[in-house]
Amino acid sequence: MQTLSRRSLIVSAAALPLLRPTSVLAQGQSITILIWGTTWQLVMKGIAEKFTAATGIAVNLMTQTTGGESLVKLQAMKADPTVDVWFTTSSVAERAVKDGDLFADLPTAQIPNLKNVYPDAIKPRWVGAYAYPLGIVYRPDLVKQPITSWEDLWSSRFVNQIGVPAPSSYQGRMLLLASVLAGGGIDNVEPGFEKLKALSKNVAFWYTSDAQARKALAQGEISVLIAPPSGAKTVRNQGVEVTMISPKPAPVLYDVMTLVKTKRQELGARFIDFVLSTESQAQIATDMENEPVNRFASIPDRLKGQFPKDGDTVAFDEDVVNARIDAWSDRFKQVVAQ
Repeated sequence: MQTLSRRSLIVSAAALPLLRPTSVLAQGQSITILIWGTTWQLVMKGIAEKFTAATGIAVNLMTQTTGGESLVKLQAMKADPTVDVWFTTSSVAERAVKDGDLFADLPTAQIPNLKNVYPDAIKPRWVGAYAYPLGIVYRPDLVKQPITSWEDLWSSRFVNQIGVPAPSSYQGRMLLLASVLAGGGIDNVEPGFEKLKALSKNVAFWYTSDAQARKALAQGEISVLIAPPSGAKTVRNQGVEVTMISPKPAPVLYDVMTLVKTKRQELGARFIDFVLSTESQAQIATDMENEPVNRFASIPDRLKGQFPKDGDTVAFDEDVVNARIDAWSDRFKQVVAQ
């Protein structure tokens, strides 16, 4: 197994206060988080409100669209950051946190819930807020025989029926998965290119737009989509029943929290710890349908089947992926998507 473990940003002009000050909040206890607007609305707003009620620490919001743009903004405010906790993807975080003048090590004594987090979801300067496996989402009304493994997708019964992420999406995880299935790995991806080339006859499109891919599945233009749980959730929300599985080896990615070096680091650490609590993690599972990183958090019964079983996951070194992803994308265009 390899050693291993989506999205960029524009910051709003001003932080938006969530709750009215109380006598405690009037003392100036507040933090600012930088996060995607959708993630905020789906789950983090409710968690932040509970955090404020429990601690008296106000939470202010700044929204982002991409992690790369957000990093540029943070670097520009390095002398006096106004952001205390930054949510980004594990791949972007791995690049960003090398800057020890901007990002702090996670203080384990102030974040006791770290001890309950799966090891792959923790690094010295970031911790997963939640996990999302890249799995198989399919329409049971269109796929009569259940899919049980990755290799099923190479069957002749799926000709022109599958939507598959291009290497530029989900940090090359489909290429890395194909490489592992073909006997290669992160340091030998040529078997992966050949494996994907063999899959091409079954691929309706290699996608870089989640929205278009999910729409195609909902409308029955394809019957199978390689996607994370958010893909299944989006299609279900449109009234279309889908099944999701995450067979072995299941690539898992994380959206993570980083602690910016400010005068409010201790308050930021308390917020991170609150997000990692079993209660908050259970809320993430229920509201976002993503996988908790706290191993003791409960998961709704209806979702348990779509997450990987213990021991079935595979992670990849984000530094290696970041260094090679552009070359992989170019090679993919030459060998597979020609």
